[in-house]
Amino acid sequence: MKKLTFLLFALFTALVFTACSGNSQPNDLATVSGSLVYRERLALPENASVTVRLVEIKNMDAPGKVISRQSFVTEGQQTPLHFSLNYDPGQITATHDYVITAQIDVSDRPLFITNTVNKVITDTNHTYDPTLTLVRAGH
Repeated sequence: MKKLTFLLFALFTALVFTACSGNSQPNDLATVSGSLVYRERLALPENASVTVRLVEIKNMDAPGKVISRQSFVTEGQQTPLHFSLNYDPGQITATHDYVITAQIDVSDRPLFITNTVNKVITDTNHTYDPTLTLVRAGH
């Protein structure tokens, strides 16, 4: 009787671990990566912060939905600054447009921003590894 109870307990435990292990697998993420540059001859201070976003655009008159975001402090690094945005392909709709936006801030004030549309993922040109050129904010 003890052997049967132990066998049933072991079988139940194995089933529980098998069921749980299937749910703990991370989603397969895709990545959009690229570089940020600007044309001005200006060194970034060590405390400059960079924010890059992957944004779904449904309507040009409305703000987009942020799919992924990466932020980091440059710590003295200068351009080109590299970024890598992971996203869930399940959030992508083939008929929607997706763009990359970027901003470099110093002391919580924008210094450089993107001012062009940088389409990725569903773009007919299949844009991969884009280089985004930022412009001085407020100019």
